[in-house]
Amino acid sequence: MISKTMCVLFSESYSAVHNDLAADRTLATVPFGGRYRLIDFVLSSLVKARVNNIGILTKEHYGSLVDHVGSGKEWDLDRRNGGLKILTPFAKAGSETTRTRSKIDALLSCLAYLEESTEEYVILADTNIVMNIDFADLVRYHIDNGADITLVYQSANDPVYNGLVIDHDRDGRVIDAYYAAGEMSDCQNQVLKVFVFNKSLLLNLLGRAYTFGWTDFDREFITKNITKLRICGYEHKGYCAVINTVGDLYKASMEILKPEIRKEVFESETPILTRVKNSSPTSYGFDSKVKNTLIADGCEINGTLENCVIFRGVKIEKGAVLKNCVIMQNSTIQSGANLDCVITDKDVTILADHTMGGYPTFPFVISKGQTV
Repeated sequence: MISKTMCVLFSESYSAVHNDLAADRTLATVPFGGRYRLIDFVLSSLVKARVNNIGILTKEHYGSLVDHVGSGKEWDLDRRNGGLKILTPFAKAGSETTRTRSKIDALLSCLAYLEESTEEYVILADTNIVMNIDFADLVRYHIDNGADITLVYQSANDPVYNGLVIDHDRDGRVIDAYYAAGEMSDCQNQVLKVFVFNKSLLLNLLGRAYTFGWTDFDREFITKNITKLRICGYEHKGYCAVINTVGDLYKASMEILKPEIRKEVFESETPILTRVKNSSPTSYGFDSKVKNTLIADGCEINGTLENCVIFRGVKIEKGAVLKNCVIMQNSTIQSGANLDCVITDKDVTILADHTMGGYPTFPFVISKGQTV
């Protein structure tokens, strides 16, 4: 039945959370793990499940998204029928602003795309989630349970979680859904913003949304329909990191340095596909010292690295010392620099003998192209 399934991805989270690393790019294309973008993880899982009709809804600053995914060739999605489509926002007549204030507005903007598709089921998913999920099993679960809507959740104890939480019965049917309020010390079933809809139902709900001016996806589509529709929960039991803030990115980057998590994410049966860039192997100088660090190709390492994630084309000069840092593509750390808990965006230069530091709960961020 997976051949009867299409997918719509949201390149933004449509939340008020500010992320310095997504100021000039979509959240979907925030770099992660040395050589990847956040969208690579959900795209790779979809390709593994043979979901071949995928639309990516954009909001703004989507140049980086177009540059990264292109025609979808790297994911075998450059096809005549189906394949990968970039769904750009539309503007109101006589207005300079787009209407895509929310996920519902974004879905209404691609209504024609949904109506013209021949698939029976629609996966809706955010792209800022680092995990491997079996979409084929998810759709099978949806069909076998006779569900109208299936949502993915993870049982976790996160006192600062701010999002939708569900309760379900023994059969997996959702019996309550509410927003987490305040600090909660017990384990919660946290919704991961991945849903399966019967397409006819989704189109019906979108029609009602347009009529009544709905804007909140979780409230209008999920919580208000618990007693009216059969909504089921599908538990994801593997590793998962939802990246909304710089702090989320830093925490997840440090987590993938753990061998067991790195093995689960990158060495599973789902290969993580990304845009290929041909470059030379990384070179290590005689004075380099590297401990528990993930390093991409094309780098020149002559300094000391500990607990770091280093992206492609980075140069670490002799005498530079970096601990607990995330250094993104084509950055240069000059001789004698000392960094701790620092995130640099692309094309950053740290001058010689400079010392900078943040904290694990509040890393110091240097924006793209800066010389410090």
